[in-house]
Amino acid sequence: MPATVEGPRFAQLIERLLARLRGEIAAGGVTVRRLAREIGMSQPHMQNVVSGKRALSLELADKLLEYATESTLELATPGELGWALAWRKREREGLQLVSVATGRLGPAHPYPELRRVSDWIALPLYSLPAAARPVFVELNLDEETARLFPGGELALLDAGHGASAGSEHWCALRWSGGGWVRRVRLEEGRLLVSGQWTLRPEHGPPAELPNEPGATARLIWIGRDRRRAVPLEPEGYLNSPPAADS
Repeated sequence: MPATVEGPRFAQLIERLLARLRGEIAAGGVTVRRLAREIGMSQPHMQNVVSGKRALSLELADKLLEYATESTLELATPGELGWALAWRKREREGLQLVSVATGRLGPAHPYPELRRVSDWIALPLYSLPAAARPVFVELNLDEETARLFPGGELALLDAGHGASAGSEHWCALRWSGGGWVRRVRLEEGRLLVSGQWTLRPEHGPPAELPNEPGATARLIWIGRDRRRAVPLEPEGYLNSPPAADS
């Protein structure tokens, strides 16, 4: 799986810890004097650390984490944690963590940042078709596409492949700032859009567009977002059974 997010360096983690500390002090949650007293340090030294005049040592960083009852892992972003887990689990458990991109795919939303991670979904390796860069994206389909994919809430894209010459593919198409799910093909440097029931511009992209880098991503799957499902619902009853006759 391509590494879409790199793990943080020690310097980044320390800077994030300092940023949290400065934010808490600015918000009035703690004072420099109290913090210095709690971790057994002089107030001038702590003031110099907070202001950036003195470096935050690893020993002091550990004391600050202990005081905040946090671990180093809480300084990492969800994307960084998911990236690390993906490499740990992929071969051992037969799973691949696929990122969920930030934003929604739909004409009413800015085209999603496919490299920015908001969440991760684990898939068995056998269920994932070959893709150069698989990524999930939440959907807000336009009226035309929603008729073809009723109930579509989540899409799996291959961000490493888009439209190709000679054959049509369902793709996520970037146009007019938003995202559209359309059948497209590449022909002489142009993107040809087909399958629209209306040619009115306000109802979708025109039939022909210039092929721009990153304008399309190949659509692999559309379906419901199981992350929002109630886990017990398919297998049992959420309501109490009727009382037995007395």
